[in-house]
Order: sequence, then structure tokens, then C-alpha cells
Amino acid sequence: MKKTTVLLVLAFMVVGVFNPIVKAMPLMGPPRATLMEGQSSFGLEFTHSEMNLEAFGPVIETQASPYSKTTSYTKYKIKDLQTNMVMGRIGAGMWDGWDVFLRFGMTGGKDEISEIQADGSLGRQFSDFDGSLGFSWGFGTRATFYQEGDTSWGGLIQLTWSNPDESSIIDDSDSSFTGDAEINIWEVQVAVGPTVELENCRFYGGPFLHFVNGDFDLSGITTVYNPNDLTVEASHDIREESQFGGYAGAQWYLGENSSLCTEIQFTEDVWGVGLSTIWKF
Repeated sequence: MKKTTVLLVLAFMVVGVFNPIVKAMPLMGPPRATLMEGQSSFGLEFTHSEMNLEAFGPVIETQASPYSKTTSYTKYKIKDLQTNMVMGRIGAGMWDGWDVFLRFGMTGGKDEISEIQADGSLGRQFSDFDGSLGFSWGFGTRATFYQEGDTSWGGLIQLTWSNPDESSIIDDSDSSFTGDAEINIWEVQVAVGPTVELENCRFYGGPFLHFVNGDFDLSGITTVYNPNDLTVEASHDIREESQFGGYAGAQWYLGENSSLCTEIQFTEDVWGVGLSTIWKF
């Protein structure tokens, strides 16, 4: 009961912080503790994911000559954000049935960006966003709630921050536009479900909640009459388009203290696949 309470309290704390926008899909692993008290682990992970996001916020346009400055609020559709994430992970067993982990690595992103008009129609279309690998990190915890025979029930919660490098973009309808865009994303995943132990592997899965918070920044210059005549600056809050999904995976034992894990995750607007290898000591 104590272990269950600890995980649920952490879940409500994190969801409470990020719920104002209530949303890479980092690999989660089994929804149960995987380390005994005093055990440690090191792992390497690779995840590929695609998601659709929305961003909303102010756009400031400044014209140099004659001088004018206007502010409007615009929605952007971030379509098919493709992320590749490579992470290292270290874990520690706090006591039997509860462990914690820290991950760190790099994430790259690629997508298309569309401006959404007030009537729902598409406005300016931006392409060629291709952010190279930028620093990512995260942390999480998992616990086993109940076990009977080869089946256990548990849950996990993890938070991951990813920041692909800034990328140049082009306006498909304006050849005189040059600009840059940057995306920062916080992701929270909360999962529960069963894990079934077999002789050489374990299978796991269940439902999960996916929350995303973040920032989308865009800046650019359009040559109208004179060089650098019109500048555009946008700073938007990112919102995810779906929150509930499911996932499934398998962990294959390669030896007494090593294993290989494969996994798939999906919601209505996001899907991801992952691969990891883990060593216990």
C-alpha cells in the first residue's frame, strides 16, 4: 500500500503542474518495478515517434518603412513532428517493488508548420524545419502494486524534456521570407497495466496518459520594399491533440543481468516505437 501511495502522489503532483495545457514519445518499459532494493542499472534507448501538435500565441509584425508594429494572436498546426531520441538511463531500486531512474541524451526533430486562420482555413505554410540533435533529459519512477504467480500489476510515471536544435524554415508562399523556428517540449506519461513473466522474456502493456507542454518560437524577415523591411516574431504555447493511449512491449533476457526491450506506443495523434538494452549490477 505504501508503494502504491508513493507513485500516485508523484503522478498527481506532476499532472497538476502540467495540466494547464493538458503532452519524441519516450520509451516507457514495464509498468512495474524492475529493480530490487540496492540494485542499479544502466541502459541505452532509441525511440522514433511522430505527433501532431497545436501552438497558440502572439505574433508581432514590425515594418521598418513606414514604421508600424502590430500584434495578433495566431494558431499554428505542427504536423507530423518526427523525433528521433537517443538516451542513456541509470536506475536504482529504492526498495523491493519501487525504483527510480534518470535519463539523458539527444533528440532531433523534423516537421511541417501551418498557420490556422480564425475561420479554420490554412494561412502561411512553413516547411524545411529539421532540427539537429539537441540535449534531452528526464526522470521517472515505477512501482509494483500487486503480484500473483507470473502476473504483476503496477504503474509508472516519467517526465522528459526535449529540445531539437533551432532550424531554418521557408514560407512556401513567399520566396522572400527567411526565418528560423525552435521547439521545446515537456512530456509527461502516466501508465498502468499488467506484466506477464515467461521463462526467457516478459510481456507488458496497458493504457497511459500523455501530456505535452512546451514552446514554439518563430522569427523571420520578409523583403517587401527594402531589405529587412518586415520582421515577424512569434512565441506560442504548445498544446497536444490527444491525451489517452495504449502501449505494449516485450523484454527479452539476454543473460542473467542484461535484457533487450522493444515497445510500441500510440494515441489518436501520436505513435512511437522504441528499442532499449539494459544491464543490471
